[in-house]
Amino acid sequence: MRAPRTLTIGARSSALSRVQARLVGEALAAHDPRLVIRYAFAESLGDRNLSADLPALLRAGGFTSELSTDLDSRHIDLAVHSWKDLPFTESRTTHIAATLERADPRDLLLVRRDRFAPADPDQRGSRRELRVLSCSARRATNLREFLPWALPGGIQEVRFRPVRGDILRRLQGLLAGDADALVVAKAAIDRLLAAGAGLGADHDSCANSRFAAAGAQVRAALDACRIIVLPLAMNPAAPGQGALAIEVRRDRGDLAEMLAAINHAPTYARVLEERAQLAPTGDEDHPLGVSVVPIEGGPVRMDAEAVFARGSLAGVRIEAARLRDRSPALPRPAHRGAVWTGERAGHLALRRIALAIDRARPGDAPLGFLVARADALPDGWTDTPEPIVWTAGLDTWRKLAARGVWVSGSDESLGETGAQAARHLFPQVECWVKLSHSAGYDTPHAARLATYRLERVAPLEDIRKHTHFFWRSGSQFLEYFRANAQQLRHAWHGCGPGNTLAIIRAAIGPDRVRPFLSAGQFAAELGV
Repeated sequence: MRAPRTLTIGARSSALSRVQARLVGEALAAHDPRLVIRYAFAESLGDRNLSADLPALLRAGGFTSELSTDLDSRHIDLAVHSWKDLPFTESRTTHIAATLERADPRDLLLVRRDRFAPADPDQRGSRRELRVLSCSARRATNLREFLPWALPGGIQEVRFRPVRGDILRRLQGLLAGDADALVVAKAAIDRLLAAGAGLGADHDSCANSRFAAAGAQVRAALDACRIIVLPLAMNPAAPGQGALAIEVRRDRGDLAEMLAAINHAPTYARVLEERAQLAPTGDEDHPLGVSVVPIEGGPVRMDAEAVFARGSLAGVRIEAARLRDRSPALPRPAHRGAVWTGERAGHLALRRIALAIDRARPGDAPLGFLVARADALPDGWTDTPEPIVWTAGLDTWRKLAARGVWVSGSDESLGETGAQAARHLFPQVECWVKLSHSAGYDTPHAARLATYRLERVAPLEDIRKHTHFFWRSGSQFLEYFRANAQQLRHAWHGCGPGNTLAIIRAAIGPDRVRPFLSAGQFAAELGV
């Protein structure tokens, strides 16, 4: 039997960095229980100097260079970093050998309840300002455009104020009154909450006590705020956000097999792709967000990724969102007229009729509403108690915010999965309800409640001349399929990557349908 082997893992001394180091230590110990894991924590230059220029600090490795030096001097065997903190310039003596599966890359907006309320109708013409703590050029560039329409109540200007320090210090600054809101990485909040709840707890009682205190501080800050999970389509993350970088000396071949065993190759590849888009600039705090995320957890498993980029690069405005599916591309249509995208077959042909709903329920705990269309949420349903509203897409978000509804996040038309990774942020919600129409589809994530029914007011279109179809909902497809089954079984189809895709595949099989983020991208791939 081999003797126990000791590994020393280095990380920054913040509560979050300690949690992240222990995640790596636990993964290694699970792979080889004979390992003895030790930890070495130290403050970085960025932790000590809170007034330094952030872009210059990032370029110089202000949050990582001391750990790299400790690797060079063999004081530690591994260093664990937040990958987004690493400079783009590679070291000659060390490299990133592995990463764990990535946490949620999205940002959170935390808005103090006592600093924000929807505008009084008599004050709708006044200029309202939201002061946000963040020193990220990326966040400022993208959120100045997004927040004025995403928040209810007529916010007309978003001002950003710099904030530095670890997560707990930033939360303290928000609650102390430094601003109205704070933007923070969701992965950081998730990890601190999980550690505070005892997930991954070890035999180090001092560490467990520290993590419990940090988790309680985070929970208290969340309870004092209204929370928005910021959509990647409008606010892509910094390259590598949510991923951990495990750095080792290049000459430590003895660690290669061990690190390969815990490496999550898809995360590693996606982070490298994200960093490659900004590496040529040499600017770690560039006003461009880039996120490559898997499409997963929906009703259909698929080998697909969503790719988002938004902000500016070299002074050029960039807004890009696409779904990358590794299935074979659809064949091109014979002519432009062969493509049908269903615009006229949608809202112009159907009338929505509200249903009488008994909202009586026990208790006063708020509900969580999953809302596919703005029409599905009746007026007055968000008055009291404070509900959590989550939309299927961003168009619905915009319409609800214009009605004065606070929206906490969106599935971004990627399927009914986005809210699942955020429910722990809203522990006050005892029941989640999907608001839909009477012929809508159930979800395992919520109870379904029909708030309206659809009534056709125009006949189905004649689709006999078309060979390629983009479907906007499963109910739309099924209605046309019942009347044109033979034709549609031999046609080619596009739709979003959620329930509609599952419904079409169940009807005709997987070979003739592909997921897309929009009808426009479907048409663009077909060359029309």
